[in-house]
Amino acid sequence: MKLSAFTLLLFFVSVALAIASLVGRFQEVQYLTEYQYWLMTGAFGVLAFGLIFKGQSH
Repeated sequence: MKLSAFTLLLFFVSVALAIASLVGRFQEVQYLTEYQYWLMTGAFGVLAFGLIFKGQSH
């Protein structure tokens, strides 16, 4: 499977959001702890968006 630059960027954004959510879960960081659920939901949403549109060119 060959990833385009668009889907690779979305993958890294998704990973960054997931890591931020996990940091908020295990460390007391003001915004990350408060929005950890929404960060993880956003990470999976971005990942799903990238998978849905992976075959389309822009």
